[in-house]
Amino acid sequence: METEEGGGSSVTSSPGGSDKSRQPSPPTPPDGDEDSSESTSIGDGDEWLVSDEDADCENTGPHRPYTVDDFPRFSCGYEEQNHLLYRNPDIKLRGPSPIRLYPAFKYGKHVFGSDYNLGDKSGSKWPCYFLCSLLFLFTIHYIVINYCKSQFLLQFIDIKIARYHHTWPGPAKIFGFVAARDTIEPLRNYVYRREINSSEDEYVKRNTGVARLSLTSPARVISMASRALIEFELRVRTEGRPDEDEPNGDCLIEGCTELTNMLASDSFIEHRRLYGDNCALDVKFAVLINAVEARVDIKVLSLGAIASGINLKVYGKTSGFSEVIRLFEGASPKPGVVMSFAVAVDTHNYLDVCIEGSSEDNPVLGRKEKKPASRSWWKCSFGSDYHDMDKEVAELGEFAVVSVNVNWKSYRKKESLRE
Repeated sequence: METEEGGGSSVTSSPGGSDKSRQPSPPTPPDGDEDSSESTSIGDGDEWLVSDEDADCENTGPHRPYTVDDFPRFSCGYEEQNHLLYRNPDIKLRGPSPIRLYPAFKYGKHVFGSDYNLGDKSGSKWPCYFLCSLLFLFTIHYIVINYCKSQFLLQFIDIKIARYHHTWPGPAKIFGFVAARDTIEPLRNYVYRREINSSEDEYVKRNTGVARLSLTSPARVISMASRALIEFELRVRTEGRPDEDEPNGDCLIEGCTELTNMLASDSFIEHRRLYGDNCALDVKFAVLINAVEARVDIKVLSLGAIASGINLKVYGKTSGFSEVIRLFEGASPKPGVVMSFAVAVDTHNYLDVCIEGSSEDNPVLGRKEKKPASRSWWKCSFGSDYHDMDKEVAELGEFAVVSVNVNWKSYRKKESLRE
């Protein structure tokens, strides 16, 4: 199982303590370039480098990564999945560790139907938490005690399709959904959701068939006391192909699978692959064993006067792990607009936030270039807490001034005691 245990580089802070944040790094020119004084570096830029290259390229030795030409194709059939998982031992040496793909729920009975109430396709709402406090609510027969409680939380980091044989010219228009359910409130928490008329244009790499999905949902965190379900249906329409050939697009991959942390004693990050008929779905996620949730509110206070426009990138890292969570990439919203994101963070640990402002679409945060693009960086670390609010202001040079508010929330546990 391909995992990374975190926390080794974390800084310990007691909940409720005064050491709540570590200030942004001082302005220093990136890569030692004296002519780029307008840019602010976050120190070691490689710490925040995000590459769009296929992660399978990390595999070395005689077992090269699969290409679209020799990629194994599997349906959700029980025997085929058994063959994939147990009778094909070198498959995990040529990509992320495989996980069983179950068929999608359509109607009738399903192996996960009752546990997750798959017939209810309602989406979960943005979590509405109570400020954690000790409350005594007296009734005739019960006393309800509410108190702070950390939980097992599941944090999605990255989702992409892989080994898709894209033969048509132009980008692939991807739409559909990826959602997660927990056993406490089994509604769909949509991590990715696009309708056919708002499909995402993705240029698929011809050799590897990789296209990364833009996770636009703010709430990529759900409770995971022992297990959680991921269900998905992704379809594609291709630029240049007549719509009448397939008006609803071609199916890329659909189905569901269950994630468990039954044997976990420490927080970890895992990269898993689901093999389908037409492509694979690669999912990278973190399971945080003793965690609280940080709601990160980003608000643009003012924008600089740059004719070409301003782009923002908001990235996060959690609990000492090196993986970068892409929270936002795109044109800066107007002043006054608030963007909210949820990130799971281990207790006694840190959430790192990095924001970049730039005057052009620089696709990779932290990329080293011969002539650095005009951009400015800001970074700060926030110590986790059961309930609190941290406020900082990110000054991005000539590009923007952004407020960063981090609201810490823990889940509320209810116990009923008879009088």
